[in-house]
Amino acid sequence: MVKGACLLALFGLFFFPGCSRQPTQSFSLDREIVLAAARDLTPGSKDPYYTSLILEVWEPLVGVGEDGRPAPKLAKGWEHSADYTEWTFKLTEGATFHDGTLFNAAAVVQNFERYRVISPRTSSFYLFDIHKIYPHLRRVEATDEYTVQLTFDRPFPTLLYSMTNFGSAMFSPPCFDARTGDFITTVAGTGPFKMIGHVTKQYTLLERNETYYGSKAKAKTIRVRNIPVAETRYSALKAGEIMGVLDIGSLTPALTSELLKDQQFAVATKRSSITHYLFCNGEKAPLNDPRLRQAISLMVNREVLVKNFFHGYAIPTSNFLNGASPFSRAEIPERNATRAKEAAKAVLQDKTAELLFLVPQYGIDRYPYKEIAEFIQAELKELGLNARIVVMDWATIQDARAAGRFDLILGTQGLPNLEPASLFQNYMNSTGSANVQYRLGYKNEEADRLLAELDLATGAEEREKIYDRLQAIARQDPPCIPLFDDINLAVYNKKLENYQPLLYGVTLDKVGWKQ
Repeated sequence: MVKGACLLALFGLFFFPGCSRQPTQSFSLDREIVLAAARDLTPGSKDPYYTSLILEVWEPLVGVGEDGRPAPKLAKGWEHSADYTEWTFKLTEGATFHDGTLFNAAAVVQNFERYRVISPRTSSFYLFDIHKIYPHLRRVEATDEYTVQLTFDRPFPTLLYSMTNFGSAMFSPPCFDARTGDFITTVAGTGPFKMIGHVTKQYTLLERNETYYGSKAKAKTIRVRNIPVAETRYSALKAGEIMGVLDIGSLTPALTSELLKDQQFAVATKRSSITHYLFCNGEKAPLNDPRLRQAISLMVNREVLVKNFFHGYAIPTSNFLNGASPFSRAEIPERNATRAKEAAKAVLQDKTAELLFLVPQYGIDRYPYKEIAEFIQAELKELGLNARIVVMDWATIQDARAAGRFDLILGTQGLPNLEPASLFQNYMNSTGSANVQYRLGYKNEEADRLLAELDLATGAEEREKIYDRLQAIARQDPPCIPLFDDINLAVYNKKLENYQPLLYGVTLDKVGWKQ
């Protein structure tokens, strides 16, 4: 009897797999998810943010809602004085940083003190400068444990737009040096993931934050590999070494279209906050003549460019302000070769000009920049402009830019937050930082006047009118030449679920293995 019972038990073990698969199924759903990005998303201790927002390790006070406008995050609500000089924020209660430190008003004040120390601080993502993000900020004080008040010397009706995403990142005070603002430990945020490993230019390892105050992340661990070459990311997807790609330039449009021929893969899309531009050296002839910059803008066939090289995964634009901004005004870019040639002829006087056209290597790794540059090169030739294309790494381009050894640079500019004031100030102000760095040589008296008036604007509608006018000025007198707005491509293996793009990044906390 005992012997028969043992045989029966063994028979059940081997022939009733439904009883034995439960542990395997549970393990399967918790196994590590491997993704990839074109760059290292964790630049580390000297960076203002340590790691990218899209890894969901840290959170801002104010996020971006599905409607593309400011939405509560670590700040659950706010109110302001009638003149917009005092803003009061009620904070989320029950949130803790990954190192166990309580998130409260005192922590927010310490983060703002760090903002002052590090400003301005360059980043792999977006430069942080408290004077641009919080202009004329007089003081930040905790009025109770979960209430913070910001006081400004001048009205700031669009403050919430400036605070979104990279504008109000919160970190545990013990993880940074109060004197230098540098991180002295691994970054500790409040997000649904905590960082448990990082090897420079290889990977960042994330683990679910089991004490997260909100809905917990679906995946237990996510490894984000740094794979700079697009073709290698494509091959890794095909081989099953990675399950998805994320960040800017996640996969080139051509490779995305090729990958989708395989039924294992899918792509979800959303408008991105990245715009691609032609930056012109306006400090020397011939591009110091605004008529020639306007001629180039009229000549480039953006529709063909997007269709042929981006497979439709981009939005043609001639608007300086990215379409993801709530203040952007939609427009159909004009292509008029006849007017372009007439304007170029008036400047060049039937002569030709030689141009040095610099293309960053990152654009070839992430986007079809080689093909785009060659297309633009052919368009410019019809204007009497002979462009010589040279591919360089970004550091070398910065050196060439500083020395003025260029005529054109193909590149990108994103929106660090939803408030466009800093973008306009940087490019359209005659002393703006980007204007100086890119040697744009841009000077428009009306733009300077309008930008000065922003500081005195007492209401959101008044600022919005100024933004409308600045966009109109940039269409007629472009500081640089917009080509197209990017589309965020969330390319993934269908073994995953909830892999959806955001304005910046993907819904990482919702991503998991499909059951």
